Amino acid sequence: MRVLTVATAILCALTLPVVAQTRLPRTSPAERQVDEINRSITREQRSLQRDQQYQIDNNQMRQRIDRQQNLSNPSPPARLRNCPVGSIGC
Repeated sequence: MRVLTVATAILCALTLPVVAQTRLPRTSPAERQVDEINRSITREQRSLQRDQQYQIDNNQMRQRIDRQQNLSNPSPPARLRNCPVGSIGC
């Protein structure tokens, strides 16, 4: 009987710390609210970063298109016409 009691006591002594470590304390409503606010701020920051990157990419694409149009189709040089007075065209 003593052996059984000692074995039970040893078994309880070994298992109680394990059970205590597996259960986490409950979070308070204030802690949950803080966690939700932090997650919300993180989501907003990611959204802002995506919007900023989209704007940067959009501006770069517009600049490339403008450069291509200016380089590929240069405007003809302005001509100074010395047409006689009264002529229709030179």
